Amino acid sequence: MIYREPMNLIIQVDDTLLGQVLYYWTCYGKPCRLLLRPANAENLTAILLHMDNANAGSFVWILHERLRVRLYEEGTMKAVKAEELFMY
Repeated sequence: MIYREPMNLIIQVDDTLLGQVLYYWTCYGKPCRLLLRPANAENLTAILLHMDNANAGSFVWILHERLRVRLYEEGTMKAVKAEELFMY
């Protein structure tokens, strides 16, 4: 998937899906650094990452498509839609 521009993202994911996140991260060759933090809600984890290469973009896309994670811009905490991040 082709991303529009490099971006710092926060990915909100359910705790039960963290194993799958790490599986996809490994499959895409560990394309970016991941920082896992507890989210403000129960049973959720926030993953901070910098999407700055094609493999990182593909990794974020697959998380969005298969795991239905929520994406936020790190600086503003504004929700981001996949249509804003990627070119179809």
